[in-house]
This record gives sequence, C-alpha cells and structure tokens, in this order.
Amino acid sequence: MANSPKIPPQDENPWRAAGLVTAIGVELAVLVGLGWWLGSAYDERNGTDSGYIVGLIVGLVAGIGSAIGLIRKYAGGRGS
Repeated sequence: MANSPKIPPQDENPWRAAGLVTAIGVELAVLVGLGWWLGSAYDERNGTDSGYIVGLIVGLVAGIGSAIGLIRKYAGGRGS
C-alpha cells in the first residue's frame, strides 16, 4: 500500500460540472465566431473569398486548445 499512488477525491458537485460544460460551450462559440468575423473582415479588405474559412478553422483550433486547458484545470492537472 505504500507504493500506491494517491488519488485525489472526486469532486461530485454537479454545479461545478455544469459550469465547466457551459464555459467550454461559450468559449468555443466566441472563439469560432471571432475567427469567422476576423476572416470575413480580411475578405472584405483584400477582396478574397476564403479568409472566413481560415478564420473559422483558427477559431476552432483555439477553442479546442482552450477547452483542453479548462478540462485540465478542472481535473486538477492530472495526466499532465
């Protein structure tokens, strides 16, 4: 038993889990929307047609990275 890893107690607060899910959803939506908006503004200024897609992809990648960070913070840094 001396060699067994210490496992922190599970947080069973449903409000904390609901807050995490809400934060991930809002942050993902904001970052994807911001990427689309910046890409569209780029398209208007430069007369291109694909800047909004690049903005969407960059926003999605940023949102996924942010969601991973939130989940790691929620999990207490386990698995790092």
